[in-house]
Amino acid sequence: MTLPAIDIPFKLPFDVPLLVHPIFVHFAVAIPIIVLLIELVNLKARNRAVSLTSLFLLTLAMIVYVGAFYTGKADGSEAFALLNEDVKNDLKFHKLLGTYLVYGTGVLFLLKVMAMAIKQNWARTLFLLILVVFLGLLLKQGEEGGELVYKHGVNVKPVSELQDKIDDMEYDIDDLKAELQKAKAECAAKEKTMTAPVEPATEPKSEKPKSETPSETQPAAEPTSEATEKMKQLQESLGEVEKNATETIEHAVPENITPVHIPTH
Repeated sequence: MTLPAIDIPFKLPFDVPLLVHPIFVHFAVAIPIIVLLIELVNLKARNRAVSLTSLFLLTLAMIVYVGAFYTGKADGSEAFALLNEDVKNDLKFHKLLGTYLVYGTGVLFLLKVMAMAIKQNWARTLFLLILVVFLGLLLKQGEEGGELVYKHGVNVKPVSELQDKIDDMEYDIDDLKAELQKAKAECAAKEKTMTAPVEPATEPKSEKPKSETPSETQPAAEPTSEATEKMKQLQESLGEVEKNATETIEHAVPENITPVHIPTH
């Protein structure tokens, strides 16, 4: 199904909390179905109080659908980077169809007001036909939304927790890289100090046997050995963190979700 691209141009002045979309979705599905049942009952009853109840529910539906749009947009944006291209396209269409449904609630509200004002059978019939079409699109939207959640892992808490875990691992990798660079710099500085030219001694040569000379130079090599060992340990730690990060992503991310790239050294 191809639909012309539309959007809701208004931005909320506050941050929308995550994982609230399912709450709005339940009401978004239930309200139009209740309205249809009420209208079918009222075909024979012709009770104005019933019509007013239907109008009130449509007013509530407009509010609920706006909330569903913005909460869905927030959740979709949070999970978007973890999805492969096919699922990204499905999510984009889900958003587009949701936008049409938001405007559709306004159309239903206006048609209901018109039907109540002119009190003609054709107006009531037109309202019911548009309501049935609206429900068909709504059920299609619900089906695709369920696949995005249960099949592809969009808008579920484990995916959000996985992203947090990946972010923590990236911070650990950055810290280890910084320590590794520092260790390399220290090692290079100590090697430079050891290889610097030594001024000739003014004192007479020592009478000590040559066999004792290595023992005199041995302590000078220890700092370089210590720095090299520290650098080796940091490299091993960095490699271990990167390995754990890769395994975490491969085992925790669903099949259709694209793993996030973990920077390597």
